[in-house]
Amino acid sequence: MSVTFTAAHRPASRFAASCGCARATEFAARHRTYEAALAEVLAAPLERDAMPGCEMPDICPQYPLMVHDVDPDGDVPEVNVSAHNAVRLADLLGFAAVELAGPAAAPGTTRYEGDTTSGTGTYSAAGDAGQIPAGDFLGRVLLALALTPEDAGVDGYWSGRVHLGGRSAGYLQRRLLELHDLAQWCASRGRDVVWG
Repeated sequence: MSVTFTAAHRPASRFAASCGCARATEFAARHRTYEAALAEVLAAPLERDAMPGCEMPDICPQYPLMVHDVDPDGDVPEVNVSAHNAVRLADLLGFAAVELAGPAAAPGTTRYEGDTTSGTGTYSAAGDAGQIPAGDFLGRVLLALALTPEDAGVDGYWSGRVHLGGRSAGYLQRRLLELHDLAQWCASRGRDVVWG
């Protein structure tokens, strides 16, 4: 499982008929309505060439064309992290990751063994979905960047039959910088930051 940070949804302003890869969709003709894009899909020959700009031109003709909506602001940035790391980022950003008292952990919690950037307790997986104005999110990211010590990384470990992957050194700072860029993109377009 993972958590994706991105901009709040806005209804599509245009539609494109494409094989689905981002570059082919970017180069495809824009239609004002879904129905017009669907007419292009239905009129496409069964045997066709690769879409202009397709990232996989060798197999593109084997994929059916589909209608894809186009965001009014263009290509929307996304930051995708594992659920385990999302809880850590939520804690750094101050979103409902609370320390539990006592040695017993509630269901759905994660222990950060060997993690020098967190406390010694167990943290709740709360804060794994939400929405906040971009300016507020940007403030939280800037504060986290200023206060978070350099991430030394964490080795992965086994919990029963499940392997909980670690983090490479500097991972948290790299992700916080990506979240900073996302927050600025959203703020410049008047959109909230969402995650889930």
